Amino acid sequence: MKKIISFFLATVMLFAFMAPAASAANAYEYLPTIYIRGNGETLCYPDGTVLAATMEDLSLGGEEGGIDKDTIVESAVNILKPFVLEGMLFDKWDNYGRAIYDEISPLFKDAGLDYDGNPKAGTGVTKERQELKERLPYSKWEYNNKHDYEFIYDWRLSPYDYVDELHTFITTIMTTTGKTQVNIWGRCLGGGLLMAYLDKYGDLGHIKNVMFAQVLSNEATVISKAFSGQVEFDAKLVEKYAGQLDYCGRRGEGVGFVFSDMLNEIVIKTMDFFNQVYVTDAALDTVEDLYNKLYKALMPAMLHAVGMATQVNYWTAVAEEDMDAALDLMFGKEGTELRTKYAGLIDKIELYRENVASDLDGFYEDLKANGIHFGFLANYGYLNAPFTKDAELQSDALVSLTHATFGATVAPVCQTLTDDYILQRVAEGKEKYISPDKVVDLSTCVSPDTTWVVKNAHHNNFGLPFNDILYSFLNGTNETVDSLGASQFLIYDGETNTISALTAENDCELEFMTRSTENPTIASRLSAFFRFFAMLLDYMLRLVKGELDFSGLLG
Repeated sequence: MKKIISFFLATVMLFAFMAPAASAANAYEYLPTIYIRGNGETLCYPDGTVLAATMEDLSLGGEEGGIDKDTIVESAVNILKPFVLEGMLFDKWDNYGRAIYDEISPLFKDAGLDYDGNPKAGTGVTKERQELKERLPYSKWEYNNKHDYEFIYDWRLSPYDYVDELHTFITTIMTTTGKTQVNIWGRCLGGGLLMAYLDKYGDLGHIKNVMFAQVLSNEATVISKAFSGQVEFDAKLVEKYAGQLDYCGRRGEGVGFVFSDMLNEIVIKTMDFFNQVYVTDAALDTVEDLYNKLYKALMPAMLHAVGMATQVNYWTAVAEEDMDAALDLMFGKEGTELRTKYAGLIDKIELYRENVASDLDGFYEDLKANGIHFGFLANYGYLNAPFTKDAELQSDALVSLTHATFGATVAPVCQTLTDDYILQRVAEGKEKYISPDKVVDLSTCVSPDTTWVVKNAHHNNFGLPFNDILYSFLNGTNETVDSLGASQFLIYDGETNTISALTAENDCELEFMTRSTENPTIASRLSAFFRFFAMLLDYMLRLVKGELDFSGLLG
């Protein structure tokens, strides 16, 4: 009963919050809306067997059809042998990378694409989902009485493999509904297909409104830096990221691990010790040098093993300035045997790069000239993955806010825009584009008046409260922040799954962001030193007494 009451109250609050937006949108005739999702579509073999194409597709811990613990331990040992006996002792890392690939790739067999960027072993979208798409108009489903059609596709492939099929899909919908225009919105990895479609068909006049929701197509920071091997080490960010992993693990969102109290204490006090006592320039250089060597062996092997390196659509998330380094790291330098083998796949990567990524400013100017109305919806409040360059950028844990909004000026995590910068914007009459937490300036993005940002929302936080803004924008006529009536700066409450206007009063940071970032002083160094060694002594004594239980380090 409590859940029913809570749901009712939350629903009432949502409709009350969005009432001005709904009343504005209802003044217009709804158009068919095409939804292009990210990588959530289940893939399978021709016989219907499900393909493990992402980490989420694997089951661990001895579940039926999953990976048993003995296998995990055996694989770990096989990987650690070359790591310790060759890498650490003799600085030779080739066999370490090879061992990672050999142990992990069988779990994701056929998840990647072949040398020409085509599916392996006939893998693809499940038969049921494919048939659903082909039974237009019966694939239509209702969302608050707004007509929405989902385009079903194999998210691994090049976006240009699907643009013609998507156009046929849209043309059929317009014929069926008697409409001459449609709305389109893409989310996450769906941004690549959306951009490719707009490149080829955006000048026909049949597209009215487009919404980019948390898209990767203007660079996903984590992917771009991981693919291109751009690494940095910042112990303060690692400490915060450990807290983020624990936070996400408890909430079941994105990449996360539930830490035991013991492991949480070890991570916090160890990283605090590193921050305050250990980190000197010389020590940091040593750590970064070792990490660079590990990274160059580990990352290509890992990304090829899970198939991600050859899933062409992921390459739409690699920034233009990172592309050459990424191609070299994943496929080898020009002229090498591996690079030559992957020539067909790389051609598909380069096609998107040439048509879209190489000149994003010109790309959008052309689309605006064709009368298309753009909206953007993005989240922030999370760290990007540490050990990669730009990890300090505000993000939704995958895409930095700057890239998801296509150009917003954003302060790094735990910082704000400078007073001088804000005063300059105020003098220019652009103060309304500065967020109440003084972290975001939307005046520099592609479309400041049709961009909404949500604080404390993860990339995986998406649903009813977000869709209300999205659909109100799509079903209006040239709706903007002002005409829609919903705040441009919002904050997400994960406990109630609601969003509300961000204000100076409710501006709170997520708990992992509040971990100490103080600069070292004599007092703080001594304090961190005693905390760290007191913890070590305590655990050593408890270990000797047989009082420690390591079975639940990760929940």
